[in-house]
Amino acid sequence: MDIIQFFGRFHVLVLHLPVGILMLAALLEIYTSIKQNQRNPLLNVIWFWGAISAIAACVLGWMLSQGEGYSVDAVFIHRTFGILTAVTAIIAFVYFTFVKSHLKTVVWILSIGQLFLLFSTGHYGANMTHGETYLVDKAPNIVRTILGFEKHAIPRGKITSLEQADVYLDVIEPMLQQRCVSCHNDSKQKGKLNLSNINGLLKGGKSGKAIVANDLNQSELYQRITMDHEKKGFMPAEGKTPLTDEQTRAIAWWIQTGAPTEGNVTEFTIAKQDKEILNKLFGLSSNGFNLVPIEPITAEQEQALEDTGFIIKRLSQTNHYLDLDLSVKRQPLTDPAIQALLAVKEHVVSLNLRNNQVTDEQLPEIAKLTNLLRLRLERNKISSSGVSALSSLSKLSYLNLYKSNVDDSVLPILNTFNALEKVYIGETNVTAEQINEFSKKSKITVQGIAPVPTSTPNKEA
Repeated sequence: MDIIQFFGRFHVLVLHLPVGILMLAALLEIYTSIKQNQRNPLLNVIWFWGAISAIAACVLGWMLSQGEGYSVDAVFIHRTFGILTAVTAIIAFVYFTFVKSHLKTVVWILSIGQLFLLFSTGHYGANMTHGETYLVDKAPNIVRTILGFEKHAIPRGKITSLEQADVYLDVIEPMLQQRCVSCHNDSKQKGKLNLSNINGLLKGGKSGKAIVANDLNQSELYQRITMDHEKKGFMPAEGKTPLTDEQTRAIAWWIQTGAPTEGNVTEFTIAKQDKEILNKLFGLSSNGFNLVPIEPITAEQEQALEDTGFIIKRLSQTNHYLDLDLSVKRQPLTDPAIQALLAVKEHVVSLNLRNNQVTDEQLPEIAKLTNLLRLRLERNKISSSGVSALSSLSKLSYLNLYKSNVDDSVLPILNTFNALEKVYIGETNVTAEQINEFSKKSKITVQGIAPVPTSTPNKEA
């Protein structure tokens, strides 16, 4: 255990204290000076605790900076402004507490200087966490120009056919920007990996090549986004939203095609299943899931889902199929929740019941969701016989059974699923030997169990 890093991570909690306390102190000093009111001695206490919290933030920030993943230059700038903020707070406390006569000029210099340093420190800290352009990413071009940034790039046009799509700019780069760049950018490079541009992607990171053309097994990026979500090293980390199945499979197609950095998608070999995935990625296939158009659910049905704990996500503004998540609430799947589900059974294409105390007896009810494509049942005490009740889900392509009670007998049951493509089955009673035998004969991809013999685990990115 790295005790320095353990304490260092409290920096992100403590840093809010000096921001609020010192900003309050500086603004009150300015207000008192303008109004020419008698200065309240309580201000000395505010300056004191502001200085103490600023010192604590500096110490914890230094501890955090001892870890890897941050630009040396970015750390230096942020640390310098942080130290200056703490020093200014100490000087202000000493001046206001022990100097009897306060010069208006000094009051304004200390107060304005403190505010400037607070904003500067926060700005460079945000740059380290989110990238150097974070604060101006959504700014109008006139603001970006004044601040010395390039104007926004002209947005790429909406893709209406694969013939219009660039293999990197339209397929790969958008998903990396959406899911990966917050932790792998110019200022913050976890695992020494920068995914904000094609050069960084091809260069790779501490664990090796992020992308190896034509080789999924050697492509560290692909290995990380497809490993079991519960495993250390899964990307994106820290509970951030993972890539969708379509995005993951599109990356697989890109790598197997040779990881081209430019060119139209249709210039490269596309198998039928890959074409379907790419169409889904751009929303080009019929409704994205080969499902017929459907009317939206009613306000009453939506309220019933929310009242029983479901988080509701719609696939798009024009597609009324639903992605429902009960796992966020960490509550049991109740009878009212099941009834709310069945009231919209034709609308549900994705359902997350992770750690919701789902039982075998409830699975036949789940099997009534006729259009279900993705089902997460990890961390529930369901058995192999219970899973058999789901085999009537003719469209189900993804099933997560991680840390459930299934055993070897679930494997032949999985083969009875009509459309099943991927199953997560780690830390269950299913044996690795049976998995290996199953994988030789089945087209279903089983993930989450180490092969025989056990391979060396991946390093952390």
